[in-house]
Amino acid sequence: MTYDLYFDDFSLGDRFTTGGITVTESAIIDFALQWDPQTFHVSREAAAAHPMGQIFASGFHTISIMFRLFAQEGIIAKCSFAGGDLQVKWQKPVFAGDTIRCEFEVVEMRALKSRPGLGALKMSHTAYNQKDEVVVDCECTHIVTTRAKAEGIVTKSSTAGDRV
Repeated sequence: MTYDLYFDDFSLGDRFTTGGITVTESAIIDFALQWDPQTFHVSREAAAAHPMGQIFASGFHTISIMFRLFAQEGIIAKCSFAGGDLQVKWQKPVFAGDTIRCEFEVVEMRALKSRPGLGALKMSHTAYNQKDEVVVDCECTHIVTTRAKAEGIVTKSSTAGDRV
């Protein structure tokens, strides 16, 4: 799904939910081999000796799943311009067979005065497993365009920057 949303269409408290993705052991191992090759992510034997007792997904894999679901939902597909800051809290491990779904909420928004036609949307991103346990939550600032900018009405730009 792709929403036809721009900065001006969002309101504080807007919430979005996604469907789920079931994580397989092979996906956990494949991701870890490429991006986080710690033994407890790639070896059943090493994972059995770890306090988790079994292979579990890298936290970076979990964040990647969250952002895939966010992108697939298309919440900012029309207006995405750039990323801002990201604050992450990993809460629980993700194991093979877990199904991850996400919820997103607009928690802060402001127009960027030095960049006409752009706004900063701070959103909470929360991922849950099939038991409705939070596995990771974060706050992420998305820099997005206004509808006027998308329609070519705003043309003024500045070299001054806003911190986001």
